[in-house]
Amino acid sequence: MSRKTAVVTGANAGLGFEISKALLQQDYRLVMACRNAEKAAAARSRLLAMVPGADVSVLPLDVSELVSVENFAKLFAEQFGELDLLINNAGIVAIPLTHNEAGHEMQMATNYLGNFALVGRMLPFFSVERPCRIVNVGSLAHRFGRLPLHDMNWEKDNYKPMAGYARSKVALLAFTLELNRRLAGRNIIALAAHPGFAATEITAGNPAMQPKNAFGRWINSKVEPLIPTAADAARPILHAALAEGVHGGEYYGPGGLLEIAGFPARAKLNRKTKDTENAKRLWSISQEMTGISYLADYL
Repeated sequence: MSRKTAVVTGANAGLGFEISKALLQQDYRLVMACRNAEKAAAARSRLLAMVPGADVSVLPLDVSELVSVENFAKLFAEQFGELDLLINNAGIVAIPLTHNEAGHEMQMATNYLGNFALVGRMLPFFSVERPCRIVNVGSLAHRFGRLPLHDMNWEKDNYKPMAGYARSKVALLAFTLELNRRLAGRNIIALAAHPGFAATEITAGNPAMQPKNAFGRWINSKVEPLIPTAADAARPILHAALAEGVHGGEYYGPGGLLEIAGFPARAKLNRKTKDTENAKRLWSISQEMTGISYLADYL
């Protein structure tokens, strides 16, 4: 059999790099979908040194911009054409209020709308002969998030960086469950996983994630050594992507205390992600915001 093909967004660092390495070790043909070409090329070289003989390529993708998503799909069609596994890993955390070229709030654009668009663009390429999976990377933060569908761009509420992050992840997980429902009867399942806490660049370099006072810094000094490495934190995502016996619509995370660390296990979902009527509304709104319509025959 030919190698299965996987696309991993944000594959050049942190969780994405560890996921990519594990997939190459499982003999996948890997497409690294990355925004920064220089960092992606360096990461590809590291992966080839770690997994000699690996089949790994880089294609440019800025998931926050809809034109980039469209161009990525065109390049994938020209160079590869068939897909078995899509892992939507790229994301941003707790940034100041900014917007993409389409005017969408940047965290929602990156962590959710870009993934909605990418799935729609990539659906035609999934293999019709083998079981396929779409894995969306969630976050513990979604448990504390809201999803006011009337305010996807923070035009009414006062924007808060962490609340914006949580909102984008609630949207992503509600979308995951709805996507899996709409894929019923096909050979593709959609599911999600979160890493718990992870020692990655995305948090280490983010001022919003740093303690604000002496007590916070003291707590941080005690907790930081216990935070899992990116390789350990990637395990629930790899479980969702590779393990036998998983099912569409499931959500995985670390099985330890408060889902912070540990071996993969079923994770808890915010009840807002399970509201099927809201999920249908979210789907319609997402189609309007991205200009991409797919799986619309689902009732």
